[in-house]
Amino acid sequence: MIAIRLHLDYEDLIQSLKAVISSSITNKELLQLILSFSETKKTFPFGQLTHLHYTAFGGEDKEIIHLSAAVELLALSFDILDDLEDLDNFEEPWMKVNPSLSLNAATAMYTISLQMLHELSSEHKWKIMSTFQRFALQAMEGQHIDLQNEISTEDECISMIEKKSGSLIALASLTGAMLADGVGLDCIEKYSYQIGLAAQIENDYRDLFHVHKNDLAAHKKSLALLYLNRGFNDHSKELSEFISSKQGFADHFGSIEAFKSKLLQSGVVHYLNVMKQIAIQKATSIIRDLPLNENQIELLKSHLIINQNEK
Repeated sequence: MIAIRLHLDYEDLIQSLKAVISSSITNKELLQLILSFSETKKTFPFGQLTHLHYTAFGGEDKEIIHLSAAVELLALSFDILDDLEDLDNFEEPWMKVNPSLSLNAATAMYTISLQMLHELSSEHKWKIMSTFQRFALQAMEGQHIDLQNEISTEDECISMIEKKSGSLIALASLTGAMLADGVGLDCIEKYSYQIGLAAQIENDYRDLFHVHKNDLAAHKKSLALLYLNRGFNDHSKELSEFISSKQGFADHFGSIEAFKSKLLQSGVVHYLNVMKQIAIQKATSIIRDLPLNENQIELLKSHLIINQNEK
């Protein structure tokens, strides 16, 4: 049964999203804007997490599609808000229209995701709603801390990432498990934070080498910047000075290739990889202790752990 129901039917999820959005919004312009934003989604990682945990914990009802769609809509609204707040990812469609319209559309999407929970027929609906809102608020707190950009220690940074990224993974995972059996295990929350941390570190690593999307250039407090500011070697000291100077890559290093080489020599790349692997190992250890049979545990590990290591 688990093997058969392993993957979320993306077409069903898309149709569920379109149906709910279309029935919730009467203004044609706003409806088309929201639909155009939702159509940019080619993968549904959060909805898949919801479905994965529902399956692992023995769920067998088609209502999981509705819940997975609600989770994805929430996650997309947060992506839009994040880009508007960070002034980032300018290639996204919501960054190419009036930001006030995008902000309003994202708020509407968030509200629709909550409305979708009210439509659940499950006896566990109220537990799911409470969990959904708790972690949504926690993610907002993490985003607030990130936007303040006043983090000074590695522990503060990890705590922020766990709230901002880990909370959404916990939301997706726990609500899926709750729909299956009404139980929200603390261990799911714990390993979700570690998976969120590993995923965010991977994103930060990729962004280091992306000249058009670089948190270092913006002096964004991250694990990478905190590491470089500790000045472990001459390369990290030079990078820290470069960041403080707010010069361009070409002006200081001559080319993006020289900048990338300096990052490797500074040790920050190795540091981020080690931090990611530590988070993955912690998550693996917690998953192994779940009150599930071996097949269910391997199901979770194969998607949560192996997928992280392959990035």
